[in-house]
Amino acid sequence: MFERYGLTVRYVNVTDAEFILSLRSNERLRRFISYTEDNIDKQRKWIESYKCREQVGLEYYFIFLLQERRLGVARIYNIEKDHFTQGSWIFSPDAPVGSAVLGNIISIEKGFELPGMKYLLTDANKKNTTHKYVKSYHPEIIGEDEQNIYYKLSKENFEKYKHIHVNLATRVFKEDINRVFGN
Repeated sequence: MFERYGLTVRYVNVTDAEFILSLRSNERLRRFISYTEDNIDKQRKWIESYKCREQVGLEYYFIFLLQERRLGVARIYNIEKDHFTQGSWIFSPDAPVGSAVLGNIISIEKGFELPGMKYLLTDANKKNTTHKYVKSYHPEIIGEDEQNIYYKLSKENFEKYKHIHVNLATRVFKEDINRVFGN
C-alpha cells in the first residue's frame, strides 16, 4: 500500500470483488469496456487467478481509495521486455472529480517503474471521450479497428506531458472532496 497524489493505492484483493463487479456492471460505466458477467462467484475466481499472476509479476491490478472508500481500479498487464498494457481503468461515478485521471497516471507510473519499460500500449473505444486525454500525451497510433484505436506511448512523452494532468486533476480533486465526503 502506498499514497500518491492524495490517493491510497493497493493491489486488488478478493474482498474487492463486489465493488469491482458493481463498477463493471454499471450500465453507464460498462459501455466502453469488455463485457463482465454479473456473477460475484466468477468475479472472485477471476481475482484469485489474478493474484497468482501478480505473484509472478505478470500483471498488477490496483484499487484506489480515499479515506478507506474505494473509488476505482486500473490494471497493468501484458508485461513484456520493454512494454506493458494499461487498462481495466474504471472509477465510480461518485468518486471525486480528477481521481480517475490520477488513478490512470499512477498505474502508468507503476508500469514505467518496472525494469526496462520503454513504452505503454493502450486502446480506447472510438465512442469514448477518453481519446482526447490519451492523445494529449502525443502517443503513436499503431492500429485501428471498427471499435478501437490502439496507441503506443513512450515513457518520455508520458513524463513530458503528465504534469499538465497531475496539476489539473489534483486541483479539482481537492476541491471536490468536500462534495463527496460532505465536510
